[in-house]
Amino acid sequence: MNTEKRILFGVDDSEFAIQAVAAVGGLLKNSRDYKLTLFFGSPDPNLPFLSKALGLSPEAIEEFQKVCTLEEQKVLDRCKEALTNSGFDSDRVEMICEAKCTDPVYHLLQLATKQGYETLALGLRGPARAERKLMGSVAYKLVHTAEDQTLWVVDPRISSRNVLVALVGAPVGRRVVEHVVTHFSHLKDSKFTFFHVTPPLPPQYWDDARILDAKERQEREEQIDQWMEGYADRVKAIAAEGKERLINSGVPEENVSFKIQAQERGIARDILAELEGNNYGILVIGRKGSKEIKQFGLGSKAHKLLHNAHALAICVVN
Repeated sequence: MNTEKRILFGVDDSEFAIQAVAAVGGLLKNSRDYKLTLFFGSPDPNLPFLSKALGLSPEAIEEFQKVCTLEEQKVLDRCKEALTNSGFDSDRVEMICEAKCTDPVYHLLQLATKQGYETLALGLRGPARAERKLMGSVAYKLVHTAEDQTLWVVDPRISSRNVLVALVGAPVGRRVVEHVVTHFSHLKDSKFTFFHVTPPLPPQYWDDARILDAKERQEREEQIDQWMEGYADRVKAIAAEGKERLINSGVPEENVSFKIQAQERGIARDILAELEGNNYGILVIGRKGSKEIKQFGLGSKAHKLLHNAHALAICVVN
């Protein structure tokens, strides 16, 4: 028996949001156990200020409020229409509007916590737009504050359903695999690639300030070989587990592969190179927690990928 999977999708009144909703609908339409909730946080029109500034009568203010309510509903109706046009069943769509919403991130997280949503989603504008440089204020805040939910950040220009599963650490790796199997194993025709970039040696294996003699050099090399072998084995075990679970879910074995490589330009840059050199539409990556997400350029792999990857859905698993 399938367990119902629910996604809380934050939208606004832009065409981009509609396109992002449609893209996700296309990915999920063939999985009947999905339900999708559209959330729109309607800005506060500040009616008392408008009444005073424009000299509007109470009747005019009431009429204006009715118009605002109708427009709020139109936003959700358009997004729902985009979902159904993508092939996603209308009876699996719920709509929620939060009126006078001054902080959509706060209300999204409050709703997710209260109603038990484990996955949040929203669209993110492409790299040609100024908003991308700031990563979008809502997306930026969610990445920092959604400590208990997985976040899908969707660029609607998705042209592929192939999945890159970035295994960047053993502890979070199993959660990443769990998310892939739970949410994407219905994509039977997709290619799934488990991809790992081996990080540099930890400091305890660096050369000392002095020159090692032959025996010490041999011992150090044996320690390095042992560390690298043990590290690779742990990651391979997680990838093997993921491959087995995908195959058991109906994904053909030839559609699942594993790549491992040494770091070349940095883990995030190497993942970007893999994305750019191949036809992927979905990236799934883990993060250890909100403390790992810092300002761009300070070492967060997930944060760098959110800034630079494009034309795909990025799933950041907590």
